[in-house]
Amino acid sequence: MAKLTALPEAAIISGFKGTIDFYLHDGVPCARRWPRSPGQRRAPAVEAQWAAFRIASRAWTSLDPETRRTYEEMAVGTTYSARDVFTRSYISGLFAYPTGEEV
Repeated sequence: MAKLTALPEAAIISGFKGTIDFYLHDGVPCARRWPRSPGQRRAPAVEAQWAAFRIASRAWTSLDPETRRTYEEMAVGTTYSARDVFTRSYISGLFAYPTGEEV
């Protein structure tokens, strides 16, 4: 990451698309090498988490409005969204939800 004094013009940013990523971090203009995929395969530990996230995502979409409001209240005053709080609580095992699927 390189800190800049100012972001360049849009035409310059467009010219470097795919090579340099220009962005603001806490209001500070920055540049970095364009983010790349780490490849086709992920680490086994990363892939092992995918099933839990898939189940949590499906469970979130099936929640009734009253339960969603509860998660919205839990998220007040945090940097998390209601869905973030739900997913985090599901993944950590804080709350158990019957989903009909095995992880």
